[in-house]
Amino acid sequence: ILMSERVLLVKIDKTAGGSQRLSFSEPIGICYVSSYLQKQGIECRLLHLIKETARDELFSTVREYNPTVIGFSVRNFNFNATCACISDIRVEYPDVVIYLGGECVTWQNATELAAKANVDLAVVSDGEESTYAFLSGRSPDEIPGIAYRTPKGLYTYSPVPPKRMDPSTLPMMDREELPMHAYSAEAFPGSKYGTMHTQRGCRYKCTFCHTAGRYNNGCACQPTSRTYAQILGEIDYLTVHFQIEALAIWDEDFFADTNRVLRLASGLIDRGSPVQWHTYMKLTDLKSRELRKILPILKESGYVRAVIGLESFIPQTLRHYHKAGGPNIEESLKYLSDQGISVCPSYIIGEPDETESDIEYGLNHLLRLRDRGIQMDLPYVSFITPFPGTPLCDEYSHKGLLIDENWDHYDGENVIVKSLCPTDRLVELRDEFYRSFYGDRQ
Repeated sequence: ILMSERVLLVKIDKTAGGSQRLSFSEPIGICYVSSYLQKQGIECRLLHLIKETARDELFSTVREYNPTVIGFSVRNFNFNATCACISDIRVEYPDVVIYLGGECVTWQNATELAAKANVDLAVVSDGEESTYAFLSGRSPDEIPGIAYRTPKGLYTYSPVPPKRMDPSTLPMMDREELPMHAYSAEAFPGSKYGTMHTQRGCRYKCTFCHTAGRYNNGCACQPTSRTYAQILGEIDYLTVHFQIEALAIWDEDFFADTNRVLRLASGLIDRGSPVQWHTYMKLTDLKSRELRKILPILKESGYVRAVIGLESFIPQTLRHYHKAGGPNIEESLKYLSDQGISVCPSYIIGEPDETESDIEYGLNHLLRLRDRGIQMDLPYVSFITPFPGTPLCDEYSHKGLLIDENWDHYDGENVIVKSLCPTDRLVELRDEFYRSFYGDRQ
C-alpha cells in the first residue's frame, strides 16, 4: 500500500522584503518530512509557493503529479490561503487525503485548525514519524501527536502525546526540487543563501511563541542535536552541491550547549570557513563566560551575526513575555561588537499596557545602543502578535483585546492588539524608528 502512495508536500510563503526585510528560504519542516518518507520508500515531492501565485501552480502540479496525499505546512499568515486551496482541491479531487502540519499547529488548537481547514488530520510537533505511521495504516488513536477526523466527521486528539524526534535519526533534509537559486536574504546581499536546523527544542517558554505548545504539551525542553558529522556534512553538501555562500541556522536555542557550538565552529575553521553564517542567540546566552570565551573562534569560523530577541526594555513587558532583560544589556552586546559580530535585534511594540512614552523610550534606547558602538544591523521591529495556540493569544482573547482576527495579518506587520498607544501612532513610531536607523537607505 505504501509503495502506491504519492505524497505532495506544500508550503505557501510570503514574498521576500517588505518592512520586515524578510528572507526567502527553504521550507525546512516539509523538507525533513520528505527526506524521511523517501527513506522509507515512499514517493514524495516538494512544492514551495508564493502566496500570490499559489493556487495556479498548486493545481498545475496536482494535475501532473496526481498525488494520493497532500500535506500543507501552515503558519498563521498562510492559513487562510491554504484553506482556500484545500477547499478547491476537495471539489476537484475528493479522494485525496489532506493533512496539516507546521509551526502554528499546537496541542491546544489542532482540532480547531483541522476542522477549519477541512483536512483529514493535523500533526502536532515533529511530523516525520506521525506522517509515516498514518500512511502505514496505523489506527489514528495510536499515532503520537495528531488530531484527526473520526468516521462520524468529528475531530478528536490521539491519546498518544506529541513525540519529539531525535534529529540525529533523520536523514538530511530534502532540497532537490526546491528553487535553491531563488533563495536570498538581505542579511547576505548577493550571496547564494541556504538555511538549516542542527537541533530541535528550546529551554524557554516565551508566552508569544508556539514552541512550548508544540513540544511536551506546553513544557520547555532541552534541545537535542544532530551529530557533528551530520551538521558539517550538510554544510559541505550545501557549499559543493548548491554553491551556498551564506547560511542561517535557525535553531531556536542554538547556544544551549557551548561545547557543541565550539566543536561546530572549530570544524568550520578546519574546512577553511566555507560560509558566512548567523543564528538566533538569546541575551541570556551572553551571560555564559564559556560562550564569551569562544566568540573569537566563532568569528574566525565565519559567524557574522547574532539575531537576538531583545523584545522590550520595559520590565513589566518582559515579565509578561517571560523574557530576560536587565540593566547590563549594553555590556552584554558589546562582547559581540568587540569581536566584529553584528547584532540583529528584534523588538516588540504594542503590548496592551505600554504607553506611547514607553514605546518611544524603548525605540530610542535601541537607537542609542547603535550610537554607543554596538555593531547593529537589520533591526526587526514588530507589533505584538499573539499567535493562536499560544498562552498570550488565550489571555488577550479572554480580555477582549484582539482588534483584528484575520490570521492573514498575524505576521508582526499589522496591529492586532488594543493597547494604550493608538494604532495609528504605533505604526508611526515603527516607521519613524526605521527612518532614523536607515536614513537614506530606507
